[in-house]
Amino acid sequence: MPEDATADVATWMLVLSGVVVAFLVGVGLLQLSLTGDVGSFARDLGIAVVLVAFGAGFYRKWHDA
Repeated sequence: MPEDATADVATWMLVLSGVVVAFLVGVGLLQLSLTGDVGSFARDLGIAVVLVAFGAGFYRKWHDA
């Protein structure tokens, strides 16, 4: 695979992770405002943090390759 294609895959992976994280945080904030349940928001935020860690790791791995 050409080096440019690898950078494109890494960039799109990072963008996709950002979209999913924004969706999770948005849904968590909506649930928090509607129900007041902090547990659901904490769960969504925890999933978002794990996704950010994996997304950053994959980006660094694929971008440096």
